[in-house]
Amino acid sequence: MQHDQLTDYPFARDSIIDPAEDLARLRAAAPIHRVRLAGGGQAWLVTRYEDVRVLLGHPAFGTGYPGSIPEADEDNLAAGFMFLKDPPDHTRLRRSVTRAFTARRVAALRERAQAVTDALIDAMLAKGPVVDVQEEFAYPLPITIVSELLGIPDADRDRFRGWADIVLRSAGGDAGAAFADLQRFVVRLVESKPNGDDLLSDLARRSGTADGLTRIEVSSMAMGLLMAGYVTTASAISHGLLRLFADRAVLDGMREGRVDVERVVEELLRLQDEEVGIQRIAQSDVDILGVRIALGDTVIASRVGANRDPAAFTDPDAIAVTGERGPHLAFGHGIHHCLGAALARMELAVALGTLVRRIPGIRRADPPHEVRWRAEGMDVSIERLPVTW
Repeated sequence: MQHDQLTDYPFARDSIIDPAEDLARLRAAAPIHRVRLAGGGQAWLVTRYEDVRVLLGHPAFGTGYPGSIPEADEDNLAAGFMFLKDPPDHTRLRRSVTRAFTARRVAALRERAQAVTDALIDAMLAKGPVVDVQEEFAYPLPITIVSELLGIPDADRDRFRGWADIVLRSAGGDAGAAFADLQRFVVRLVESKPNGDDLLSDLARRSGTADGLTRIEVSSMAMGLLMAGYVTTASAISHGLLRLFADRAVLDGMREGRVDVERVVEELLRLQDEEVGIQRIAQSDVDILGVRIALGDTVIASRVGANRDPAAFTDPDAIAVTGERGPHLAFGHGIHHCLGAALARMELAVALGTLVRRIPGIRRADPPHEVRWRAEGMDVSIERLPVTW
């Protein structure tokens, strides 16, 4: 295939919640395609459900470039992110965190998520009749739960969120300085442990033991959980609402208790769009899906392509509230399957279920109250979502 014939990726798009038509076209044409990236480089794109599962579980593909093993320190916690590590480091890190990421902790956080959700809805109702649900609800809920999970003291939470908003939401300010401040804060926070019952305290208590993490590794884990659990969950809430607004039958079914909220959450996760899929790097020359992938080549697994594959899901663009569905790939697959999947599912169920129950007439506000969104990085981010009731 000639360079000038390559499809540009990410695709040009005009919808907040639905993928570009190019995705379905490529998925129907072949199992793997060479695409041109925004920076001018090239990558392989995999779009079909079974093929994405194979890619994400294939031992020949990793998260880093062969021979590159970055080391984290106080000034570069990102180098220690678990989702950027390959075995054996990834295996050790995940095993340690899984022990602390218990069902009991998620259940306790559910009680807090319900209390926070109710308080945010109280404030929305008092502030109405038109509010930006993104700013007043979708962002505050997950950052509060992340703060609870990490055991951030109440007095520090405003500063913590301020830095996180600058770094992760581009909410004004110097991103470089905010990231440095956030790293220093997290390192000091971990050094103050292990006196609590939060996740970081559990990890810090085992620091220095044979199967424990170092304090820097715990700090990197805290930063990684923030990166993975804040904006992505906020985005899932607002994307889910937009899709529900377009399917009033499902919305009414949730409100009236005729439709299972957890089932709807799974469908909303399956249908949520992304800007860029999961990237993997070939650790050796490997033949897959009928092509030779060279050492160091980037291969992108399109979760949205897989999750809307008609070969895997009947009527794949619809919210199915009855019948059987196979497992979606919204949280990935294989050894890097999202560790916080249960927490994210819980937050979405509490958030969306409570919203439609307590504000039964909730809907998009009419113009001039426009939705604002942008497509960059991994996600399609909704910056402003005005609602009324």
